[in-house]
Amino acid sequence: MTEVFYYDTTTINDQEYFLAATNLGIAYLGLKSQDNSTPIFGFYPNKMLIHDPKRLEPYVKELKEYFAGKRRKFDVPIDISEFGTAFQRNVLEVVKKVPYGTTVSYGDIATSLENARSVRAVAHAVALNPVLIFIPCHRIIMSNGKPGGYRLGPKEKIRLINLEKSYLREHS
Repeated sequence: MTEVFYYDTTTINDQEYFLAATNLGIAYLGLKSQDNSTPIFGFYPNKMLIHDPKRLEPYVKELKEYFAGKRRKFDVPIDISEFGTAFQRNVLEVVKKVPYGTTVSYGDIATSLENARSVRAVAHAVALNPVLIFIPCHRIIMSNGKPGGYRLGPKEKIRLINLEKSYLREHS
C-alpha cells in the first residue's frame, strides 16, 4: 500500500489543477480548492503528500498538451490500484478506452462489462473517478444525450467534450 503521494499544481486556462501520483502513476487530478483544503483525501485518506514538481512534470506536460490540442491519448502511467472497489476500477478501465472526441452512454459502458450490476452502479463508479481527464469520464453521457454529472460540474464536462470535438475538426 502506498503511503506517500507526490503532488504539484499547474494553471491551465485560468484553472488551477492539483495532480498527485504514486511511484506507479498518476492517482488523482482535480481542481485546487480555494480554501486550501485537499480533496484528494476524500479519495485516499491517511496519505502523506510531498510536493515534488520534478516527479509530476511528465503528467503536467501531457495535461498541458491535451488542453492545447496536441495530445489525444495519454502515455503516462495511471495508478488507481488503491481506488474504490474492483468493480469501480474495472469500469474506469473501460472508460480509459473511450476514444478522444467521442461520447458513449453509461448504458454502453454497463453492457460492455460482463459483471455490470446496473447503469446506476456504472454511473456511480464513473462519478467517483479520481483521475479526471487522464481517465476521460467527461466522455460518458446519459442515454438521452444530456451530459450527466461531473465532479467539476456539467459546464466543464460540456466544455471538455466540445474542446475535443473542435480539435478533431481542426485536424481532420
